[in-house]
Amino acid sequence: MICYEGIYEVIGIRADANKTIATGHVMRCMTIAREIINLGEQVVFIVADKESETFVNDIFKDDIKDGFECTVLNSTWSLPVEEVDKFASLIKEKNIRSILFDSYSFDADYFFKLKEAIERQMPGKKEDIILACMNDVAAEKYPVDIFINYNAYATTLGYDDIYTGETRLLLGLNYAPLREQFTRIYNSEHDMPENVLVAAGGGDVTGILLDILEEAQKEPELARIDFHAVVGSMTDYQDDLMRLAWCCENIFLHRNVTDMAKLMSQCDAAISAAGTMLTELCCMKVPTIEYAIADNQLMNAEYYKEHGLMIGAGDMRSDRSVVVKRIVRELKELVSDRKRLATMRRSLEGICDGRGAKRIAQELCS
Repeated sequence: MICYEGIYEVIGIRADANKTIATGHVMRCMTIAREIINLGEQVVFIVADKESETFVNDIFKDDIKDGFECTVLNSTWSLPVEEVDKFASLIKEKNIRSILFDSYSFDADYFFKLKEAIERQMPGKKEDIILACMNDVAAEKYPVDIFINYNAYATTLGYDDIYTGETRLLLGLNYAPLREQFTRIYNSEHDMPENVLVAAGGGDVTGILLDILEEAQKEPELARIDFHAVVGSMTDYQDDLMRLAWCCENIFLHRNVTDMAKLMSQCDAAISAAGTMLTELCCMKVPTIEYAIADNQLMNAEYYKEHGLMIGAGDMRSDRSVVVKRIVRELKELVSDRKRLATMRRSLEGICDGRGAKRIAQELCS
């Protein structure tokens, strides 16, 4: 570890997870935290409230003990600007030298005010604290030292013109913070399409998974397909999914999946919301039908569709019934066409190597 005046350097990570913002931000930050610890550094995870703390500690409890702690600011996650003085005190107390921020709640004003608070509490030290922000929808220039957008479309957004050299830019799928399991080699080629992954992210509170699975059961052509539904930890309608799975012998529910890469490698195709899981599916070269359920997924969905990498079904919020039917129609065509499946797999070759978390960790620790 790097030592300052006898005190070890600590890397901070600021993110939250709850039923409103779901789990994606914290999950990808946890992956980066593991890589930071692998590099020999200490990590302090900083969250707004007890709900986020419970989630973080539950995820970390089995595989990381040394070099990690979680601290609660007792702030409001949606109004982070109110926490800057508490945060500055924590930075001083813990000797935090580098901080990764991951939330859409953090805007330019937040970072300006945090820097002011740091300067008040540690005069002359403001420039020594490295601020890194991960954001895929930022429309304004952030006063940070490192800006990260790991989505495939990131290099098309003109960040070089926005930041003009004073901020280090980490853009594109080379920086996708996927778990270590996605760097393994799996045999994902199967003779006949038989298994389809279905996912909606960690916070599917509207029953999208249920709608897709029920619609698929209406199609005799899909009776031979086994559907593997990934049930997120914050899914509210798990009882309904269990009832459907009990009635349909070709529906399998997967909760608390620890090796998602292995599950993906066992599937011939996937249906997924256009969030982080698209990057994972891209890395595993799984032909995918994708759909959007939030504003921050629209560019991702459009990029993969326009570049012929995945099949775009549309935005669930525009006309849910139409999009669900389109997904099932596209799935029927896809699983009946081996040549198309093979072509889609080849198109995903070499796009993402799964080592982005390590690259980000190295930047934060260097």
